[in-house]
Amino acid sequence: MNPRNIGNFFKSKFGLFIVFVVVLFSGLAIYGRQQSQEREAAKLAAQSTKKVELGQVRVPLDQGLESGLPQQARPQVVAQSGEPTTAGGIVPFRPAAPVATGAAGQKPHTATPAAEPKPRKIRYASLLASYEAPPARPERAVSPPPEKFMPFGTLLKCKLVNTIDSANLETPVIAVLLEDVWQNGKKVIPANTLVHGTARAGRLRDRVNASGTWRFVWQDGRELAFNGVALDREYEHDIDGYGITDGSGGIKGRLMATDDLQELKVLASAALSGFARGTQDRTQTALGTTITGSVSNGVREGVGDVFDLYARRTLKDIEENGYFVRVAAGKEFYVYVLESVDPQKASVAGVKSPQPAPPEPVAPRPAPQHPSQG
Repeated sequence: MNPRNIGNFFKSKFGLFIVFVVVLFSGLAIYGRQQSQEREAAKLAAQSTKKVELGQVRVPLDQGLESGLPQQARPQVVAQSGEPTTAGGIVPFRPAAPVATGAAGQKPHTATPAAEPKPRKIRYASLLASYEAPPARPERAVSPPPEKFMPFGTLLKCKLVNTIDSANLETPVIAVLLEDVWQNGKKVIPANTLVHGTARAGRLRDRVNASGTWRFVWQDGRELAFNGVALDREYEHDIDGYGITDGSGGIKGRLMATDDLQELKVLASAALSGFARGTQDRTQTALGTTITGSVSNGVREGVGDVFDLYARRTLKDIEENGYFVRVAAGKEFYVYVLESVDPQKASVAGVKSPQPAPPEPVAPRPAPQHPSQG
């Protein structure tokens, strides 16, 4: 590298930019160092002007607590110099009047303190007289267990009536019960009862998630809500057996694509973007190869950016809405019950149906007497 190339480099726009950046950061470094030095000098000057005055303890801390008991404070004595002193005792918080020492042999005159009035005693009413014991709560009657109920963990065999798509926010799930539900030899839920639920948005592989609140709807209009989770049912009628995924979570469906050419569009956009940038004119400089500033290069760069933007948008659409799961009507599945269900709690239009009254006991009739009996 000769000096002419170095001079041309510093005369170019990139070289001037490098010189500007170096000068700017050097000035900021010098300015920051000066500011730190000024702050240190100001801190040292402030510390040198401070004066710390420490007090001294004149009386030992254990004085006045002989034998572990507090001692009585001694009154101050005014000496001949006029300053109050204590004869080696502690100073009271409210010292008594100082005792003036006069001539030898003379006792000072001390004033007798006035008698303080005794505080008046206040008598309060007893709180126990106004206390009343709370009444005892009556014990709740324990309701007998229901005669017919569906226990926790029951599998309901259902058949889908409508088609479900995972692309929708919330899709209703309408199914019909295929078999009667029996418990302890009693029919709890009859077959052909409608089962309503809601499929959540989103998918997991090729499954649609349907969980939360479900609702039975009988033929006579009664309704009963319960909690459950939808499980897949894979029964093969040809072999009269179940598949390996029978009872797995979610309802299995078919994975569908929103646009069959969406992946091809992404690949074509990325290829055209790279082709447009690869045909730009380039120049060899001291720092390497750079793109020549021209109109044709600007057009090619803009075309490459447009194809990049289109490829990113298409890829984002594929990730969000590119694929969805569709479950066709007629698909069989299970509903796993997550609580005990009592059909006696069913209601019609939100009003609980009245329970049939128990039959009244019939009194036994007296046996007729024979005429010969008196």
